[in-house]
Amino acid sequence: MSIVRNRGARLCAAVLAVALALPGCQRAGNSIAETAIERATRGYADAADTAPSGHGTARALPGADSLALPAHFPDDVYLPHGYRVNSVMDLQDVSVLSLSAPGEVGSLFVAARDAMQARGWNQTLAAQHSVDTAMLAFEKDGGDGARSATLSFNRNNGDERVIVGLQLRQRRQ
Repeated sequence: MSIVRNRGARLCAAVLAVALALPGCQRAGNSIAETAIERATRGYADAADTAPSGHGTARALPGADSLALPAHFPDDVYLPHGYRVNSVMDLQDVSVLSLSAPGEVGSLFVAARDAMQARGWNQTLAAQHSVDTAMLAFEKDGGDGARSATLSFNRNNGDERVIVGLQLRQRRQ
């Protein structure tokens, strides 16, 4: 049993490390990063759902500056207005996305908190490290197990956009 827990802890630590590293390499022109992103996004729909997902936020259409959301991306997860999908990584029961969105960290933090709570998520963590960085964590019970969502917000230096890291985890019953 401890082997399974340790492997789960190592996987979670690896996913978190990748989630923190992805925003830094999103536009670096790194062929390794580009290959990883390409492999992670294979099999997704060529066009994302364009119907509003609530609270005035519509799904992004993939274009030159945005990848498509995974086809199975849940409708009850906050997506900031004007977001672009920079990278997608899907593992068993875990999805890690890096988005960018116009705005300020503080206003995106408040909008995400309010939208997630309005959609039935319970906040488990709120942290603001500075005016340029913040983090939120949520949990939600569902018919097929509990889910957790972690959102991180970081000012993208030299740009008018904020990097939004999003990690979703499904815990099966």
